[in-house]
Amino acid sequence: MRIRIRPHHSIFAFLVVTCLANLPGCMQHGNTQALFTKPELISRRRFAVLGLTPEQEQILMARYTKAFPGQVITFVERSRLHEIMSEQDLLQGRLDERTRARIKKIFGVEALFICEYYDSTTRSGGKKLRIRIVDSATGVIIGSVMTQAPDNFHNHCATAVKALKTDLMGANHLERSAR
Repeated sequence: MRIRIRPHHSIFAFLVVTCLANLPGCMQHGNTQALFTKPELISRRRFAVLGLTPEQEQILMARYTKAFPGQVITFVERSRLHEIMSEQDLLQGRLDERTRARIKKIFGVEALFICEYYDSTTRSGGKKLRIRIVDSATGVIIGSVMTQAPDNFHNHCATAVKALKTDLMGANHLERSAR
């Protein structure tokens, strides 16, 4: 039996492969690294974000809030943090023990998202988003994730928050089943 390929079939196959390769998320070589969460992260409800631009903060806050729809999550407004920290400190995520304690006392912030976003123009190896979630009372890191991919900031946030949630829910599930 001889298989005959018609010209329009090969054109159709070419178009399908081309379309699939151009879909968002397809053919991208991104990864998630340095991922861990501690179970106490799930109990934190009041956060602040440091180290990102105002637009990037909005994206991260929206992604994180949507990832946990059953919880009441509050993010402290950036302008409120200006009362304690300078803009330079906010963008660079500079935070000493005294400042962390004041943020907790004045704003009731339970954990801080300390973030760094490296664009391909500033660092080699593509774009990276690094998030450390720090308990504001103790300074202990209770969550961490780093994404690396050629994606835009929206996709980095989506990937990072999804990884944190998956790790956190898996850890909580294992902890509950061990009891």
